[in-house]
Amino acid sequence: MDMLKLQKVVSEFEQSIIQKDSVRFKKLFFHEKVAFVGIMSEATEMSIKKDYPEFQGIAVSNCSKFIREICTSDKQQTERFYKIQISANAPIASISFDYSFLSGNKMIQWGNEKWNLVYADNQWLITDVVYSIHFPHIEPFPYEEE
Repeated sequence: MDMLKLQKVVSEFEQSIIQKDSVRFKKLFFHEKVAFVGIMSEATEMSIKKDYPEFQGIAVSNCSKFIREICTSDKQQTERFYKIQISANAPIASISFDYSFLSGNKMIQWGNEKWNLVYADNQWLITDVVYSIHFPHIEPFPYEEE
């Protein structure tokens, strides 16, 4: 039962991006400022440091900012999920996967992502998001593109 509910969180996340549905999206998170922390691979970070030597290769945001960026973009946004792994021991769980993120029809980044979740108010809610960032023009995407 928990596995099905956790798989549904992934599906809801994916569909919320595609449909730019902020109301649906916000219901997936424990609170409105759930942290999103991205860390760039060394090669991707170095590609930016060529022009911006002080750049640190870390992206810190939160779910509200992410949702706003998705829902206000003029372009179609898509996150694809690969090799999803779910670990649950109620009332906590984690979901990890490889991902690709597309803006329009162009992949802008890929990497590995992990969510921690808690079971509260009869639902699984994401408490934090961490992910790696690889630029596809710097590091080849390891999967066949659809």
